[in-house]
Amino acid sequence: MIVEQPLTILNLNKQWDVIVTSNGGGVNGTAGAVRLGIARALVAFKPEFRAAMREHGLMTRDSRAVERKKYGKSGARRSFQFSKR
Repeated sequence: MIVEQPLTILNLNKQWDVIVTSNGGGVNGTAGAVRLGIARALVAFKPEFRAAMREHGLMTRDSRAVERKKYGKSGARRSFQFSKR
């Protein structure tokens, strides 16, 4: 559903076939990346599509990323278990 959003908004579902290869990340991240790629390709093909894509927020990337692990901790923020004795 997420991947087909750019085509659904422009009513191009029946006119275009899309073949995509993606690697890395999880299911949601991959779906978001493919959606952005399809939206950018459609805008490159026909610049008039840009307004509709922007209106639905398909031309921006989700910039959230995993926070790095810090030294002296077991994760990004989690510390090692504290023992009194």
